[in-house]
Amino acid sequence: MNALSRSSYGIIFDIDSSTVGVAIAKYQKGGSISILYSSRTVIKFGEQTAASDLGTYVSTAIEASGKKALDKLGSLDINGKYSVHAIIHAPWADSKSKREEGTLEKEEKVTKELLQHFMEQHLPDEKVSGRIQFDKHIVQIEVNGYVTAHPYKKMAKTVAITVLRSSMSESIHQDITSAFSNVFPNHSVHLDSFLFAATQLKELFKFKDAYTIVDIGGEYTSLSIVRNDTISKTTWTNFGTEKLIKALTKEDSTRKSTIAELVMYINNTCTPAQCRKVDTLLEASEKEWVRAFGDGASQLGKTHKMPTQTFVSVDKRFAPWFEKVIERLDFAQFTVTGNPLEAQVLSVEHSHRKLDYMDSVRKDSILSLGALFVDK
Repeated sequence: MNALSRSSYGIIFDIDSSTVGVAIAKYQKGGSISILYSSRTVIKFGEQTAASDLGTYVSTAIEASGKKALDKLGSLDINGKYSVHAIIHAPWADSKSKREEGTLEKEEKVTKELLQHFMEQHLPDEKVSGRIQFDKHIVQIEVNGYVTAHPYKKMAKTVAITVLRSSMSESIHQDITSAFSNVFPNHSVHLDSFLFAATQLKELFKFKDAYTIVDIGGEYTSLSIVRNDTISKTTWTNFGTEKLIKALTKEDSTRKSTIAELVMYINNTCTPAQCRKVDTLLEASEKEWVRAFGDGASQLGKTHKMPTQTFVSVDKRFAPWFEKVIERLDFAQFTVTGNPLEAQVLSVEHSHRKLDYMDSVRKDSILSLGALFVDK
């Protein structure tokens, strides 16, 4: 048996509000997951903001990222034997849970056909003008009022199913799928929302029954409440890591040098003078973040209280800044316990699977989460 037959390969894309990331992962049965390549391409937005224009900006970044990945594949001599997956964040993807309960005409044994019929009757694909549902998964099944992971062959009088539906603008969806078709004409691409992918990795959330996910992208941040594996409520707000980068950007500085300066400040490795300067420059950004986060928490708070336990998904280089600021926020009025949020960075180190990175491969925690999800 040759090495390829014992292994499988995946190309995983991560599309957030300002970048397109891509990784190549090698999966070995019973072994670790090897990350062979990772990179991120910044989405170059123009002045036009119509859905068709936004789709063009995103698709251009997808094609650029995909071509880089294919070049790397050529050097690895994988020859087309791989799968392609894409995980999509807010604001491109909007994910909502929907629960429906029904009483059967008579008590009967639960079968795959019975559940399929129930889905067709009670939870058909959602049709909204201008949007397309690209993802729908059953996240919870209840038989006679009890949640079960093994419903088949149980006798049931009542059944309830909760699904997670994800949709996006029809125009943007068309641009994204066209970009993937251009780069990978011989592969189907599996699209999943970030919220579905993340919540399938329960070990990353320490198997908590209730928690808040704060997913911080480049331009936008989504806040979601998760209870018993279902998304109770989600919203998003206009703030992301790009705000911090732009606050420090000077006319003569490059993006790379600005990020390096910001990371030094966050890691407290700058000189006192440098730290004071960055502190002053970020003061307005922190106020804007507090206001944006407060708006999101207020939206959630109209119908749901936020679990105190909060997991933050963000580029690990900026994670300490957001983690500290979230814990300083006095938003106890929005939490279930009435206590401030307890924030921690969502870490793939809590996974049961080991991740190995080839030399010089950048450790992108969000792409690593995607690699774990594809394996699962």
